[in-house]
Order: sequence, then structure tokens, then C-alpha cells
Amino acid sequence: MLEFIISSVSRRKILDYLLKNQDKEFHLRELGRNMDEPAPIIKRELDRLEQIGLILSWTVGNRRYFKVNKNFLFFPELKSLVDKAAVLPMTLKVAQTFTLKESLGMRSAWEKRSKEIIQEYGDHLKRRRPRHPAEGRMLEKIS
Repeated sequence: MLEFIISSVSRRKILDYLLKNQDKEFHLRELGRNMDEPAPIIKRELDRLEQIGLILSWTVGNRRYFKVNKNFLFFPELKSLVDKAAVLPMTLKVAQTFTLKESLGMRSAWEKRSKEIIQEYGDHLKRRRPRHPAEGRMLEKIS
């Protein structure tokens, strides 16, 4: 589920790992070993997360340490999202599926509605696809 929201695999791993270990501090190599990811990729993602304020970093000697910023504005929501995504099955079922016959019926209804729109508003419209049912419902509410 989380892969549809956050496209970067390494960013998802980092968020998951850091949010599950939010009270700990990590240095770059330690994160690389724990997540089995190369250090340059982790550093790039940590820098991006630090830019938005989710990650705090500091240096001690020649080591740079990272920790989750619990005061980040979206921290509770992000933590909740990552926690919920962890318990969901990997493949979510589609909420509504249609048979081919139903799909063709909807397609013809959309085409009919498109023709009605052209008649109502004129031929100058350059719509190439039928209107989605949600668009039709939205337009019905407006008018």
C-alpha cells in the first residue's frame, strides 16, 4: 500500500526503520548495515527527509548521526500511515470490479452522455473521451 504513496523503495525502508526505532540515534553506516542498502542511497534519502524536517542530524567527530524529529508537523500522521501499511496485505483487492459486459454497458452510457453534452454545449467542444461517472455526478451537483 505504501508503495503507491511513496515511490522510492529506499525511502520507504528508511521511513519504516526510523519510525519503528524513533527513540534511537543512528549513524550512516549503521543504517546501511541494518537496512541492507548502500550508504550513498541512504545518505541521499536522509538528506531529503532532513530538508523537510522529519530527520535531525548532527556530527560527533567524523560521524554524522540521525534521529527522527518527533516535533515534525506530520509526524503522528506519517507514523500512523507507516504502521497501518505494515499490517495490510501486500496485494489489496480492488474495491469494485466489473465484468466485461458491465464495462461495455458503462462505456456506452458514457458515450451517450458525451453526445448529450455535445448537443447541449455545441460542437466546439474537443472532448475525445467519454466523461467519467464521477465527473457526471459532480456536474449534476453543480447544475
